Amino acid sequence: MEWSTHLLSGVVAGYLVTGGDPKGALVGGVASVISDLDEPKSKFGKIFLPISLPLNQMFGHLTFTHSLLFAGLMGAVFYFLINKALALAVVAGVLAHIVGDMLTGKVKLFYPLKMSVGIGIPHSLFTLMDGLARVLLILLIMKIIYNDYVVKHLHALGVF
Repeated sequence: MEWSTHLLSGVVAGYLVTGGDPKGALVGGVASVISDLDEPKSKFGKIFLPISLPLNQMFGHLTFTHSLLFAGLMGAVFYFLINKALALAVVAGVLAHIVGDMLTGKVKLFYPLKMSVGIGIPHSLFTLMDGLARVLLILLIMKIIYNDYVVKHLHALGVF
């Protein structure tokens, strides 16, 4: 899945699990691209190459950083060290990434177990599906913005 689709799905996931908190959307979006830190060729991996290369050499791609273990560890680190209220958005963002990759391939969801899990949509459908997902996620984000900001401000002005 493309990084932008991962980002958008993380934004939506973070927003939803925090009850509509825009900070949750931001945290979920950022968390959703962290899983690709294990791939030096990814957009995120290139930015953090000194971390990405050793991670890839130790674990490979679609393993540790694409597992329930990683999602839980990221949530725990965020909960105890950074922000308890937004830890769920971190987990949701990482899980959104994992689910996206499971649609287009297989991941080691139960790492360190060797079992791979995923649907693996044929490559010919990948581009179509990724584009469609991106459009749907953008529409959902626009609806969220409309409901949360436009409608609330119109209510406050007494229009509704």
